[in-house]
Amino acid sequence: MIPRIALVAFRIQKPGSTPTYSSREELVRAILAAGGRPYLLPTALPLDAIPEVMGEFDGLFISGGGDIHPDFFGEELHPSIDGIDRERDQFELALCRQAVAMNKAILGICRGQQVLNVALGGNLVVDIPSMLPEAGKHRWWPGYKRSRLSHSVQVEKGSRLADIMGGTKFGVNSLHHQSVKDLGEGVKIVATAPDGVIEALEMPGKHFVLSVQWHPEWLPDSEPMQRIFKAFVEASGRHAKRKFGSTPPALTAC
Repeated sequence: MIPRIALVAFRIQKPGSTPTYSSREELVRAILAAGGRPYLLPTALPLDAIPEVMGEFDGLFISGGGDIHPDFFGEELHPSIDGIDRERDQFELALCRQAVAMNKAILGICRGQQVLNVALGGNLVVDIPSMLPEAGKHRWWPGYKRSRLSHSVQVEKGSRLADIMGGTKFGVNSLHHQSVKDLGEGVKIVATAPDGVIEALEMPGKHFVLSVQWHPEWLPDSEPMQRIFKAFVEASGRHAKRKFGSTPPALTAC
């Protein structure tokens, strides 16, 4: 049974064209390569449909993207904030809370880690350079390849992430200017950068909830990075088996 993965399609408005809903190809291909079947959910879906919609999927993948509006976590606007889309914020925060409540497998990447934390009542460092001046550089794009290994992360020994990746220290790419600050309910820090910036979260009491601040989808040749997607899809598959047993339900004719 191929696990069904919900992947949010967010709104893009290019000059001179009508808005479209889309997701990056790298994310879709990462899920496919890991054995999952991604389905795009447009953020225009009504919020009251989320429980029914999330019930159709085995896992939720929350991707990177623009900044979450600080209104959602009690902070002020900052000149560095960009890419705000309130429709996406509201949809992903509600979708994430629903997936946690339903104990679905969840994987968050970059913005996805921040969405997970805010959805559970946590907040963010709005701008690392100005608010954590002692921290190193974390936004290595544009101007550098997205695959550039910019710094190391220390992964907690015995964590799910360490088990998945097969070690406790890795080089990662880094494309963000915000980070997790105060933790949301139930999440645990499982990786940090040398400067203390939070790089990965887990929810120990849940089936599978994992987020990373870097972008493993831009590191397709790294086996430890691709194991993150594989572990997520496998966990989603275990949810599907619990729901349906070993045999999926037969399709009925109309």
